[in-house]
Amino acid sequence: MKTRSPMKKLAAVAVAASALVGCSVSAPSTANQPLMAPPAGALSAPTYQVLVEDDSEHKKKLEEFMTQLALAKDQKTQLKSIVKNALERAKPLQAELKPLVTAPEIDRTALSTAIQNAMKADAAQDAQTLEEVRETLSPEQRTMVADKLTEMSTREDDPHTKMFERLMDKAGMQVTMTEAQKTAFSNLKTAFKDFWMTNRAAYYTAMATHMKEGDQAKLQAELERLNAGAPSQAMIDFMASLDQSQRQKLVAWKEGLMQKIANKL
Repeated sequence: MKTRSPMKKLAAVAVAASALVGCSVSAPSTANQPLMAPPAGALSAPTYQVLVEDDSEHKKKLEEFMTQLALAKDQKTQLKSIVKNALERAKPLQAELKPLVTAPEIDRTALSTAIQNAMKADAAQDAQTLEEVRETLSPEQRTMVADKLTEMSTREDDPHTKMFERLMDKAGMQVTMTEAQKTAFSNLKTAFKDFWMTNRAAYYTAMATHMKEGDQAKLQAELERLNAGAPSQAMIDFMASLDQSQRQKLVAWKEGLMQKIANKL
């Protein structure tokens, strides 16, 4: 689902993960995240309108923050373009992983290697996107976004955690699972949630620091470090528990979700 978010984006995760969560590693996302990770996602209201369409409380808070941010018309246009470009940049990673995820049998070694490579590339893409967002904002707006990210790093009611759980539940509804598959899916949800709860403050802090300092290389290195700890084994275990048709349905669902986001931009 992202995220990306934190979301972004929960955030773009490798197709194996984003087939489930539609996000990127920046949301338990690896964990971006797809959800679009803040601030890229938070500054792209149409993206969140899709991802939190049934969360009126989060919508209200997002709208309030966007009002405070007071983006100019040209900034809104630029930010939409940035998010569109980010979605386009993620497609090659998804294209590389899709054959492994939808193959008749899961090649655990090949998929594990591909996921790790994709997560590293995802960190670079997220860092680039966030740098583009930063360059679009004024110094005052950067400070506001950095402060919001810092605040979110300490919140117990992190909306991205709720979004992640909701998207995971929706993913689980796409296929009829056996008891063994349900157990593997439950393990995956627990692993992702534990990963996000353990690392979310570090993700938010890294993005807040970048918003203030503008060191893209530093942000990328920190995202790579965090992404490397994502529960890829739980992803692979769940995927391996499914038959080919189930995996194809999940991938198609995830692709449809991302297209829905793209259409809203």
